[in-house]
Amino acid sequence: MSQTDERFLYVSSLCEQLYNPKSSSEGEQAQRMLENSFPTFSDSTSHSDNPPPFGIRTPTDTANALRIILENSPSPYVQTFALSRLKQLVLAQFTLFERETKIQLRTFLLEYAFVHYDLQPFVINQLASVLALLTRFGYLDHEEYQQIYKDMTQFLQASAEHRIIGLQILSVIIQDMNSASVPKYAAKFRKAAAGVRDTQLYDIFKNAFELLKSLITRSIPFDLAEQEDRTKDATLDLLLKCLSYDFAGTTIDEAGEDTGTIQIPASWRSTIERDDFVSTFFNAYNEFQQASHAKRVLDCLVQVVAIRKGVFSGEEERTKFITSIMQGIRDTILSLRHVEDEECYQAFCRLIQRFRAAAPLNDLADMPGYVEWIELVATFSQNAFRTGHCFHLLKFWSRIVEGMTYFQQLGEVTVKKLQEITEGLVRTFMATRIAAAGGVSELWEEDPLEDEDHLIETLGMLGLIARCRYVQSCAALIEMFDPVVAEYQVFISQASMAGVVNENVKEAIDVYETKFAWFIYFMAVFVGNRPAYLSSDECDAADGELITKAIQLMETNQTLAQENPAFLNKKMDSALIYLFSQYRKSYIGESNAKEVYKKPNEVFGIEDQSDMLNLIMRKIIFNLQCWGQDTDVIWKTLELFNDLASGYSALKSIRKIESTTLLMQNHLSNDFSFFHNSDKHRASRMLYYQVLCKILFAEDNCEAEFYEFMKPFEARLDELSLLSTREEFQQAEVQRAVIDLFRDLRGFIEPIQSRRNFILFFNWFYPDYMPIVQRAIEAWSPDPSTYVLLKFFSELVYNKSQRLNLDVSSPNGVLLFRDASQIICSYGRQAVAQHVGDENKKYAAKYKGMTVCFNILARCLGGKYINFGVFWLYQDEAINDAFNMMFQMMLNIPLNDMMNFPKLTKAFFYMVDEFSNEQMMMDPNMPAEAFLYLLEACEIGVESNDPYIRTHACTTLNNICTYLVQARENASIQKDKEKRRRDHGLLLSYFNQFPQALPKLLTTVFGMILFDDNSDQWQLSRPLYTLVLLEREFALKYTNQVILQQLPERREFVTKMLSNLMEGSGWTLNTKDREKFSQQISNLKRELIVQQITLVPI
Repeated sequence: MSQTDERFLYVSSLCEQLYNPKSSSEGEQAQRMLENSFPTFSDSTSHSDNPPPFGIRTPTDTANALRIILENSPSPYVQTFALSRLKQLVLAQFTLFERETKIQLRTFLLEYAFVHYDLQPFVINQLASVLALLTRFGYLDHEEYQQIYKDMTQFLQASAEHRIIGLQILSVIIQDMNSASVPKYAAKFRKAAAGVRDTQLYDIFKNAFELLKSLITRSIPFDLAEQEDRTKDATLDLLLKCLSYDFAGTTIDEAGEDTGTIQIPASWRSTIERDDFVSTFFNAYNEFQQASHAKRVLDCLVQVVAIRKGVFSGEEERTKFITSIMQGIRDTILSLRHVEDEECYQAFCRLIQRFRAAAPLNDLADMPGYVEWIELVATFSQNAFRTGHCFHLLKFWSRIVEGMTYFQQLGEVTVKKLQEITEGLVRTFMATRIAAAGGVSELWEEDPLEDEDHLIETLGMLGLIARCRYVQSCAALIEMFDPVVAEYQVFISQASMAGVVNENVKEAIDVYETKFAWFIYFMAVFVGNRPAYLSSDECDAADGELITKAIQLMETNQTLAQENPAFLNKKMDSALIYLFSQYRKSYIGESNAKEVYKKPNEVFGIEDQSDMLNLIMRKIIFNLQCWGQDTDVIWKTLELFNDLASGYSALKSIRKIESTTLLMQNHLSNDFSFFHNSDKHRASRMLYYQVLCKILFAEDNCEAEFYEFMKPFEARLDELSLLSTREEFQQAEVQRAVIDLFRDLRGFIEPIQSRRNFILFFNWFYPDYMPIVQRAIEAWSPDPSTYVLLKFFSELVYNKSQRLNLDVSSPNGVLLFRDASQIICSYGRQAVAQHVGDENKKYAAKYKGMTVCFNILARCLGGKYINFGVFWLYQDEAINDAFNMMFQMMLNIPLNDMMNFPKLTKAFFYMVDEFSNEQMMMDPNMPAEAFLYLLEACEIGVESNDPYIRTHACTTLNNICTYLVQARENASIQKDKEKRRRDHGLLLSYFNQFPQALPKLLTTVFGMILFDDNSDQWQLSRPLYTLVLLEREFALKYTNQVILQQLPERREFVTKMLSNLMEGSGWTLNTKDREKFSQQISNLKRELIVQQITLVPI
């Protein structure tokens, strides 16, 4: 066996291990070996200690080697690897190839595809993807790259198999021309895509269209039936890719249903205006037997119907086009061809919806036969509603109704017909849903009421359609509603007389209340679609009728539920919550509508929005009392409460009503059942008190009300203040009481923004009740139950919006940090000693508490309300204790863990950022291990993909290095060695002790700028500048290494750019020099992008 054959076997074996590994490690090893064998000279594998085994020295050598193994290996594994590696090579080094190499590479791929027409589909896709990338790079510079259609003609005119592979390649190329690109090549690729659009795409589309006609007439001979099917697949796929092309160059998906029209160029006019253009697609739909082909035809038609109006030469041609589409839709509805296939049915519905999105209503209404056509679509829609297909058709009709609002010139006959149709559609839709709620339905596999988000999206369109003939639609809803209510009342009366509520009765009640849930959702979307400025008194009165019916049902149900909880129905109460949220949107706030209260006033005495708010508040309170076992209902109820308290005028109104006053006076009442299930309702309790806080502080002068509101808390805190021993705090009932209380208090203070209100709370709580927090943490640490207390304290010391700015003479800042130090130490000592063996429990059991401690310290350090100089001046141990415990916790967390838990990572870098801003330089006790740990963490943080982490890591390094530069400058001036040591602390000595720390950091930060495609160049330039200031000699050596690592063809350019960077600043700490360096970094990155250069990393 020759050496060449051995190499082929070696590569083939590695490729099989890569794509069919026996273990993950085998696959990873094979990948490393293959990448080293065929380097792209753009990543770390390109400069391995072991040189490539095939004598490869340049990117051209790699390209040639990949060509050779492609030519000599029939293995799909080898083909896939070679083509994927070739794509990576082209992306990284295309500009380095000689012109002849570029032409030869493209020619080779085309010839290879022609000769090997039996390639696997995934290999063809890979090959076409490489061709597409070559086209994107070379289209503007090489004429040979601009002959896509001409080059593929030899495929299309050869055998059936060649035709199929040619169509597949074209399809991938057209698709990839629009695909997302690397930002640095975006402008070049966009120009190439425009060039293909202007010179190649139309010819490709015309050829595919003619091929489709030939397939319809069966004028193309095939040796095998499956060849015909594959040709249909490939032809339709290519047509769809052409029609979905990004004609406008906006890189958005023009196939999106809401985009409107597609911007086909005027040069396509001759084909678009052909008499048989639209009919050809509909003929294909009817002639093709396979549903999958029919579905692809419909996908093409979805694009065709959205062709922009301006492409037509005149109104006559546009009218012919629209008429032919209407005719095609009509014939399909009448024949029902392929509609038994679910995907075809949905695609046809989408076609109808898309047609309306692209064709304005006034255009459609002027077409001959429009009335008959719209009646046919209405009948089809009603039948579809009965079978559960509704989304696209609802969207079609909602757009029709929207069009009626804007096009006032529609004829009276047309308007009347549309009103009749929409009323009938609304009736049918509601009737089918109510009927289906009576038992097992074939309309859907899962109950739509279980997925409220999707339900609301769907029903929202129904509400818009109902607005076309609103009063009649409301009357239809009430007409269906009243008989069900009457039946329900009779049933309830009979069940009450029997005195037994068995399973059969419960099932019957559930059916009725499911129907009521549907009714209430219908009412909600009707009311919620009220137009802000176009509504009439008549429509508002109809809304009042609906609301009255819903309130009557709610009152009846609540009365029954109070007597027997079996009458509680989650679906129905969820629907009521949504109804009130929609009512709030339409009528609460600035609305002056009066007619909406006419019927509620007659029945319930509800005269205005204050009365209505009072009723909604009573419903909220009822839910809080009765739904404690269900988290969803409680959360939705509180979200409604929060929404009511969010508007300025509504908040003022809600604060004054009776129900709210009662709630504020009894906010901790045991009547609220969700208080009894604290573990299930943690977030709900927080939200509850956030809303109450907003209501309480809605008025400026609320000090007396505040103290009244806090009395229930005060009573419980006073009881807890009497406890003093660890054993007392460890009692289960005490632990539960403390946790609930401080979770509530955290929720209460979280939304406070103003200093006045926060200081009011702060002075009430601090320092009187602070010992409770300290004793509980001492008693419970490191148990997770302490997290609630830690989080409360973290919120207490958080100076957001400057709410905690203390008076100059106040000692509270110093006292608060002493308490923070005590809390951090109390928890930290126990947490550090704790061992958690289970990796899955580490965060919850240990790191979560440390995360909160880091946040506490960061908020204290960054709050600007604590004078830390006092601690250092008077040698207060609180600051030393806090920092020492911080170091212990930090060192107790392995660096991998620190970087692998996102919340922990963010809290840590937030903390070290604030610590390094000033206090790190003041701390005389920072251990060497903590110093090294911090630097290593920052080095990893700089490489993080999370901008938050990278920003804080960069700022930390910049703080440290800036201080170090200043310290060295001052040290050179000061003659007194003792004074130098005292002034500059440990940091200077640590950097002298670990001389490799700064060069290592410089290498990492500089490498991120030169070799990484991140967008944080400015952030990275800040620490890099100070690192270069500190290590000028090493920085020069590093840049020389970078230059030598590059390919010979690029060294001159890279040398020039790096020289400009290193010589372009005055190298002082003043702002001007810093900004100039950052600007030079930006210039360097911009030039690399313009020149399409990817640097080879060291």
